[in-house]
Amino acid sequence: MGRGIIMSKTYEEIMAAFAAPFSAGDVDWRITSTTKEKDRGLAVPYVKSRAIQTRLDEVVGPYNWRTNYTPWHSVGQTASQLCGLAVYCEERKEWIQKCDGAENTDYEPVKGGISDSFKRAAVVWGIGRYLYGIDGIWVDIEQKGKSYVIPNRELKRLAETYQKAVNAPPGNVSLFPSNRTEQASIPLEHLHYDYSISSVEPRQFASGNGMVLRLQSVDGKSVEAFLQQADNSLTHGVCLKNVKLTPFESGGYRSHIIDGYEVA
Repeated sequence: MGRGIIMSKTYEEIMAAFAAPFSAGDVDWRITSTTKEKDRGLAVPYVKSRAIQTRLDEVVGPYNWRTNYTPWHSVGQTASQLCGLAVYCEERKEWIQKCDGAENTDYEPVKGGISDSFKRAAVVWGIGRYLYGIDGIWVDIEQKGKSYVIPNRELKRLAETYQKAVNAPPGNVSLFPSNRTEQASIPLEHLHYDYSISSVEPRQFASGNGMVLRLQSVDGKSVEAFLQQADNSLTHGVCLKNVKLTPFESGGYRSHIIDGYEVA
């Protein structure tokens, strides 16, 4: 009975509904890097798991999507989860699954790893993918234990700025109010990293497993770079320092090779 919801929608309608922006209430903010003084942090948005579940229910129906989780890999004491998010395709009469993974978190590690891998798998379906095009916003922060907390006044500002962006004319969400001016107000020498990672894609090279990273510099510039090895510590939001990039060009295609880096 649930599959009747899908039958009335085309593929284009389903994908458009998946990709629609979320309300500010469905978005949380995470601090990915800080100033040396630890009083300012770069906040990036992500969608809450329950909001993604609701989106799936509304678009394809609660009986037409499912998930499964398996251990992905383990490096030292750091384990990770792989989430497969499947949606039933009425036209092909089969389940179509897309996967992505995430490392277990420091707090409630397995639960956090499952939640993060689910969010990443949803991005593969286009749910919340537009958030990767949003610049981080510098905010005042407060340190509590090993975590950083965003004060309520700053959370209100983030919500208002976000909502203003999604209420803009269609196509302008990716032009989320740039924070490069605000970033420039913080001297670069006060930042303890060179780049933050905005996306990671596993890649198979002739030499073995590797990765393609989309890096964002502290002054807002985006750089694509190839890492010719697998490093499970490199995920979205991780900051890197002492990065050594070597430009290369092949058939008119330009990119970079990562010859050295440290996690900040």
